[in-house]
Order: sequence, then C-alpha cells, then structure tokens
Amino acid sequence: MMLSKKVTSLTGLLTVVVFLCVSCLSEAVRKDGAAQGRFYTGQQAEIVDILRQSRQEMLSNNIDRALALANEAMEKSEAIKDDVMRLSCGFWVMMVLSNANEPGSLVDSIPKELLISDRFETLFYGYLLVMYDANAFDLRGKDLLDMFFASRESARNQFEFGALFTEELQKSGEAKLANMVDTMFKSYIGLIKAFKDKDPDKLNEYKRKVVDSCDNVVSLMNDSKVYEDKKEELLIHRILALHIKLIVVGFDRDMSAYEKVARKHAEAFAMFIPR
Repeated sequence: MMLSKKVTSLTGLLTVVVFLCVSCLSEAVRKDGAAQGRFYTGQQAEIVDILRQSRQEMLSNNIDRALALANEAMEKSEAIKDDVMRLSCGFWVMMVLSNANEPGSLVDSIPKELLISDRFETLFYGYLLVMYDANAFDLRGKDLLDMFFASRESARNQFEFGALFTEELQKSGEAKLANMVDTMFKSYIGLIKAFKDKDPDKLNEYKRKVVDSCDNVVSLMNDSKVYEDKKEELLIHRILALHIKLIVVGFDRDMSAYEKVARKHAEAFAMFIPR
C-alpha cells in the first residue's frame, strides 16, 4: 500500500509528535479519586517533578519559564547520567515548543546517540512512564489530532484526519482495516464530545468504544497471515491505535493497564523511528 503524498506528510509529522500528543488533551476520562501511583522514585522522581512544574508553567503560557525548567531537568539528568531522563527531557522541550507553535526537530532537542541507540525502545518506554508520573494527561493544550497537523492548517479537524486514513486504506483494498480505523476515530471524537458536553454516561460509553476499537485494530495487525508482507507499511495504524488507547488508560490513571500498553507502544514506535 502506497500512501498519498498528503497522508505521507502526516505520517512524517506523526514520527515527531506522536510522543508529544499523549499529553495534549484535557483530562477527558480521568477518574475522580483515582490512585496516584508513580513509576519513578528518588532522583528520577525529582526530575519528573521539575517536568511537572514545567507543565504548569506551560499551561499558564509561561513558555520561557517552562523551557528553563525543562533545561534544568535535562542538566540534572546529565549529571546522574540517566538516559531515560535525558530522552524524556528532550521530548519535553519539544512538547513545550509545540504548544508554543514553535515545533522543533528530534535532533535539536534530543542527544542523537539516544535516538539511534539499540536501547531506544527501552528508553522510549521509560519516557512514556515519565509522562504518566508527570501527570501530563491533565494538559489543557492543543487537541491531539490538531497537533498532527502541527497547528498550521486551521481548516483541518479530527474528522478530516480520520477520513484521510480511512480513504487511503479503502483505495488500497484494505476495507476491513479501513472500517476499524474509521470506528476508532469516530469513537475517539465521540469521547471528546462527551467530555465537552459533560455527559458521564456517554463518556464511559465512548471510553469503552475507543479501547475496543483500538484493540480490534491492533489484533488485526497481529494477524501475520494477512499482513506479513505489509507490516512496515501498515505500522502507522498499529502505532496510532496503541497511542489513542494509551491516552485513555493514562487519563484513567490505571497504572497496570498503562504499563502494558506503553510497552507495546514503545515496541511499535521503535520500529517506526529510522536509525
């Protein structure tokens, strides 16, 4: 399957922002009173707390202060020679810049040796856990899918984004996957609307639909007999499904579920990053 130039450009953006978008929606499905567990302790937890402060400054549009704190966290990460924290701080800088409409590049923010490291999957998994501990899922920043367009094309919206992927899959003869991806996007959009409408019943309904539709996409992609010769081409859809599911379990503060999805997400994303 060959994606059109239009969609290919979006997948290129995805490689840069997929790790940022985990934190880009409001606290849409977070449970009140949920346990606030953490993955990191000690010096790592101290660095995460600095990133949490950076988030608060970013939410208040204090971008300079947010960047200063992110850089402070990076310095501490360098001092203790912690590659997970170094990678996390680099990604965090990109997140702050993106929320300020100043998206940077991977090499501008993150030590190159980490991006090309054989341990990238493990490092990226660690970063996803940092995002959880930093409570990044409370961010009231840009919409997830708006960021896929880098906030440069104001006419774009979630419906168009999902339609582009669905259309390309249909054109390539992947009708079953196209229907699943379409359902996934529509469920996700329904979840956002339920949150905005403050409808708890619909919120729970669409939360289940999102998780189920994401699981269906991943399950289909795991069918080696069907997609053995297309794994690389269709990897983007697996990443997207895992990514959206990660958002839901992250909002829910479900540590066990989050850790499992984060591992799968990191594995798929590591395959997508050219090294």
